[in-house]
Amino acid sequence: MATAFLAILKLILWLLIVPMGIGILCNGILPLVRRTIGITFLLGYLVYFAVFEVIAIPCMLHYVYNAFSYCCRYSMWALTILTAFGVLKSVQMLKHEGMSYLSLFPGETHATAHELLSPRSDPRMLKMSYSLESKIYWGVFFALVVFQMVMAVVMSSFDGDDAYYVVESLLAQQADAMNTILPYTGTTTILDKRHALAVITMWIAFIARMSDIHATIVSHSVIPLIVIPLVYLVYVEIGRVLFRRRQEIIPVFMIIVSALMIFGNVSIYTPATFFLTRTWQGKALVSNLVFPLILWVFLWMLEDAKRTNIFGKIAEAETESYAEFKEANRLRRMSPWIVLGLINMFSGICTTMGIVFGGGLIALLTLVLLIFARNFRVILGAICCVIPSAIYLLIYLKL
Repeated sequence: MATAFLAILKLILWLLIVPMGIGILCNGILPLVRRTIGITFLLGYLVYFAVFEVIAIPCMLHYVYNAFSYCCRYSMWALTILTAFGVLKSVQMLKHEGMSYLSLFPGETHATAHELLSPRSDPRMLKMSYSLESKIYWGVFFALVVFQMVMAVVMSSFDGDDAYYVVESLLAQQADAMNTILPYTGTTTILDKRHALAVITMWIAFIARMSDIHATIVSHSVIPLIVIPLVYLVYVEIGRVLFRRRQEIIPVFMIIVSALMIFGNVSIYTPATFFLTRTWQGKALVSNLVFPLILWVFLWMLEDAKRTNIFGKIAEAETESYAEFKEANRLRRMSPWIVLGLINMFSGICTTMGIVFGGGLIALLTLVLLIFARNFRVILGAICCVIPSAIYLLIYLKL
């Protein structure tokens, strides 16, 4: 019993506390209205995956023996240091600005009478109070999410790909090998070039080793409990952009999305099928997490472009403070592209095809953004954010 409780505490540490700590450390790059708890958590996970990728791939290519031990050791120290700095930043901000979570997440601020009446503020970017009806809809949505999480665990499905992907994680945990043992036979082989760079299986093994839980249990029973809420968190942020003027519609939008996911098993190839039955696989993460993340970032930039066109330079400021005006003006142009670059790194972790399809989606949405923003600098931003993908492809070609 004590061992199980300790394992749960370790899972909470590595799946909740660490990404939140990293997110708090890095959320300074975000404009004030984007520094919400949800976006901070998403940013923390993106940096989390990026750090793991930067460590895991060199360890896999450089070390012949005990490669996974080196990967775990370096990743553990790097992530622990980042989390410690995040906690230190939290303590300093809370001490300096008062014991309020708004000092860490100013994007959670609700519109007050001052913002509603001031001609210099844009209250639509702030949160509005939900009506009783909207709160009921939120309750229905959360019940649907809990239902999906429970069913994903108690009705966990198994398919042929588990014989490869889950076993890769298990071999890393137990044999200390990174893609150098053939999962089908257990014999030693050369580095599996096709799957080697998609280190999501190694990350699952990392979580399994850090929590002392069998990799198969982590894949089938733990990862869905994290990925399912994470995916819906992205859709919540998409809804906040789409329904900025009528925020009470967001829970209705989320109920529709969750219903489409629950009843989306119309074929074995739909994203909804992968989302609930093969949640732990890289292709499921690309179709249900990476693509919505890319869409959200471009909606973010389209919203900023629209606000700038309507309100002029004043729209660059999130409040009436001149210091915040300068900060928003500087960071708003760069932060979505930085996040998009991290998303590209995450797509490489999931599957090599995520690089190709993710890059194509970015190219298409960049064209749309160019039409609305009328600024050729968006092309430069798009090129910069796919640099990690280009490096990834060069490594793949070299292998």
